[in-house]
Amino acid sequence: MKAKYLVLIGLFAATMVACSRDEESLFDKPAAQRAQEAIENAFDVLTSNEAGWEMAYFPNLEASAKGYNMVLKFNKNGNVSATAKNSSTTMNKIMTDTASTWAVKSDYGPILTFDTYNDVFHAFSDPQDNGAGLLGDYEFLILKATPELVLLKGKKHSAYSVMRPMKNTDLVAYFSACEKMQSNLFGNNNIVTLTQGDNKMYLYKGSEGQFQSAEYGSPLVAEAATYHPLCATEDGIIVSTGFGEDIHDHVFYYDSVKGELKSEKGALMNAGNLNVLFGAYFTDNAFGWAVDPEGQETVDALLEAVNTAMNNTSAKMKVMGYGYKQSLNMYEGGYFMLVNFTYKQGKKNQEKKLVWTIDLTQDENGITVANAVPYDKNTETFLGQIPAAQAVADAMLGSFSATPLEGSLFNAVAGMKLVGDKELVVRGANNIKM
Repeated sequence: MKAKYLVLIGLFAATMVACSRDEESLFDKPAAQRAQEAIENAFDVLTSNEAGWEMAYFPNLEASAKGYNMVLKFNKNGNVSATAKNSSTTMNKIMTDTASTWAVKSDYGPILTFDTYNDVFHAFSDPQDNGAGLLGDYEFLILKATPELVLLKGKKHSAYSVMRPMKNTDLVAYFSACEKMQSNLFGNNNIVTLTQGDNKMYLYKGSEGQFQSAEYGSPLVAEAATYHPLCATEDGIIVSTGFGEDIHDHVFYYDSVKGELKSEKGALMNAGNLNVLFGAYFTDNAFGWAVDPEGQETVDALLEAVNTAMNNTSAKMKVMGYGYKQSLNMYEGGYFMLVNFTYKQGKKNQEKKLVWTIDLTQDENGITVANAVPYDKNTETFLGQIPAAQAVADAMLGSFSATPLEGSLFNAVAGMKLVGDKELVVRGANNIKM
């Protein structure tokens, strides 16, 4: 019996030794040593860059969340400098706090913590009038720490934030460059196509600091959208969450020559087929579309004809704008074109609105506008007096293919050229009174 137990004990001991050796061969080092080395590596990485780190900071993953630019400098003595400029916490002024501390600690992995109050950083976690504030984190799991990139995950709210070495030591120039990138890439009513492997989707509302996404080829319905907070940088954008369950591309670099954003894993953002995008969004824009009259030969001729017909030197047409607007109540199920004449009669500014109904068809090859017919009595009366006014409506007729304006690929739907036998410049009219 004793011999039997001795054999079992021997086998158990041998098994434990084998397991121990397997663990050593698998991890090479004990867990405590690995944890300590991870902390030391993160500390060394963060303090090694004298110029500091740009941080694309994402407070949380709420539907209203967006990204914020921040610049951090970590000193070996435990002090940290934080600088930000945004409308949410600094009133669009550059704000810096150098009087707080930081540390890297262990909590089932290395944790970056801002452990004393920082006016810039903790503004995102302070409660506000609603009792919640911006729901920001000030403690982060360090998921990756290399001289090129530090990937963080908020300990409480789970949003991913990204830090990269600062290239621009001029903070005024840095924040200006980020704002310029945001402006260049994303305008009102913008929409881009993301191509990621075999998958495609629409991304829009980038001007609001977060993408809303929709299935490629589907209508853009806000109620069904998913949200992806973004932050514009000097050289592109950073997103907090990826665009798929298994693919998390955080950093997208802007190629100004190709007019596209590309991640290190090969995902692309560009305008795709503008005719498809324009067609998908054309009728979804409740504000309508303004058409730039510059370059239209009919404009000057029309204004001259109108002024001649009015035969009144004190009543001169000064400004003319015209555009498409989706009909809501006036012309059920169709489209109309609205033209504004603004002029001065005596000392008073006057405005004349003319409305034509139009037929509009669209497909992947472009749009066709036909049959500009006076809509109301006011328009008919005006045309009866000044028939030349019909020329401005007729100038809009034809078949057109969409191309982006130079330098505005990502907000092409907010500004693009429709090219046919003539060119029309079309812009989102949300800021234009028509």
